[in-house]
Amino acid sequence: MVRSLVLGTIAFGLSSTAASDPLIEKMRAASNDGPRYAYETSFTLAGEMATGRVDPSQPEGQRIEIFSPDETDWSKQFRQELEKADAETEGDIWCNEFAEMVPDAPDLQASDSETSTYVFTPVPEAGADRNEQKMMKQLVGTVVVDKTDGAVLAFQMVLPKPYKPAMVAKINAFEMDVSCARAPDGRTFIERFNFDISGSAMMQSFDESVSRRITKLLDPVD
Repeated sequence: MVRSLVLGTIAFGLSSTAASDPLIEKMRAASNDGPRYAYETSFTLAGEMATGRVDPSQPEGQRIEIFSPDETDWSKQFRQELEKADAETEGDIWCNEFAEMVPDAPDLQASDSETSTYVFTPVPEAGADRNEQKMMKQLVGTVVVDKTDGAVLAFQMVLPKPYKPAMVAKINAFEMDVSCARAPDGRTFIERFNFDISGSAMMQSFDESVSRRITKLLDPVD
């Protein structure tokens, strides 16, 4: 879900960490193995706010149950985007998936008795094309890691200044902000996800926002 949504090095930390930082190693070793969960959610879809229930164990077309808006009020675009979202729903709500976007030696920004916060240039996801790789080099990433078990507690990517990926395109703003919460089995899931991007392409402006929140984690479904 969230991983499908994305896309230099900045001296911003209080000190730098070595590649052998035990907490980074612990974060990478953290497992997402475990059951998938159903959950209640609020989210934006086709520019509308919606609420519903998600069960990733159901067959395609039955995974997302919409509570609001009423089906009689769905636009054509809402229906199309709902069908796409339902097909892509697999139950991958786990925050430690962001660990693969953290380099081996991020800069330590802050640390206390419970967490450490690192800043870094995000690592492109496997299979990222050349444009996505170039875009990632422009971003500043931040991750908050729990010292107890290496769980990711928060993740952010921000474009610090406008970027022109091509002569006819410009990205003015880009921000992805994730906060995480604990599931009953101890894993951290994406409780809140916000994504905003604005700019222009081919002389046309664009401004898009995506917001999702898991309002209630329900029982495991498998």
